[in-house]
Amino acid sequence: MRGQNGRHLWKLLASILLAVVLFAVFLWTAPLGEVGATLARVKVFWVLASVAVALATYTIRALRWGLILRPVGRAGTANLLGCTAAGFATSTILPARAGEIVRPLLLTARTGLPAAGTLASILTERLLDGASVLLLFAGGVVFAHSSLNPDSLTLLRDAAMLTTAGLAVAVAIVFLLLRHRTGTVTRLASLAPARFRSRVESFIHHLLDGLEVLRSPLRLTEIALWSLGLWVVIGWQLVLLAKAFDLPMNLGQSFVVLAVAVIGLAVPAPAGVGGFHWAIRVGLTQFMSVGVPTATAFALLHHAICFFPITVLGLAYLAGVGLSLGRVRALQADVQPDAEAR
Repeated sequence: MRGQNGRHLWKLLASILLAVVLFAVFLWTAPLGEVGATLARVKVFWVLASVAVALATYTIRALRWGLILRPVGRAGTANLLGCTAAGFATSTILPARAGEIVRPLLLTARTGLPAAGTLASILTERLLDGASVLLLFAGGVVFAHSSLNPDSLTLLRDAAMLTTAGLAVAVAIVFLLLRHRTGTVTRLASLAPARFRSRVESFIHHLLDGLEVLRSPLRLTEIALWSLGLWVVIGWQLVLLAKAFDLPMNLGQSFVVLAVAVIGLAVPAPAGVGGFHWAIRVGLTQFMSVGVPTATAFALLHHAICFFPITVLGLAYLAGVGLSLGRVRALQADVQPDAEAR
């Protein structure tokens, strides 16, 4: 146990150090005087509008989560909203996107839904999010090409074609796995060393459990439309914030910037600090020809809008149900064995 705690501590320290270094270099490479002046000129109305839409996206996420979980059971809107907020708050404060585990386990503790089902639902969410972002990115490149940086168009078109092809292959693989589940899982597990074979097979089955909800064409269509709608609203949030800076941004451009931002969020740092900022600035400067001072100010404000309000609400929910962050981590340790035993 002591060795495991030591590894967790080192991971925490490494993620914090990475965030500090990335954010420090992000600021060091920007003219901070001009960035401050740009922030002082933002139009507050559009900032508040962007905050309102950002909060609405978490409501959409929670309702979509309920649809994904419907074969497992009904959790109730209040529980879905609260656990969604708590999960994102936990991911903001703790490294390695801990909220992705805490959120389903907290919902299990609050509702009694099986942990295996709630954990598997997160995989479905991530796959749907990834597919939606890639699809909208490709659409943004096609429909907004005239308003994107001409020097980057070839790169963007190549990326759009590759992502579309990759998405098609991924969808085909998922449906193949679901249609021929038993035989395919056995063959995949046989590729692993003998001592790990049963664990690999169990792991793949857990992954596919999260995708079973997609076997119904009607349910797949419903959830896919919710996912596309979610990311369209997130793109609209960017458009509203651009108005605060007097930036001419359309939805197509926002989808391109969003795709870059998602890459930045993959950096294992608490709240995406550093990686998210760099991604937003690169997206704006390279693909929309926005100046570094404005792009830096936009990235700082967009990050605050995305993470601060939901973190406050999530921590308030945890306090309201009598859970501290320490107890949330203990909850994860208590419930995890039940999920693994399935």
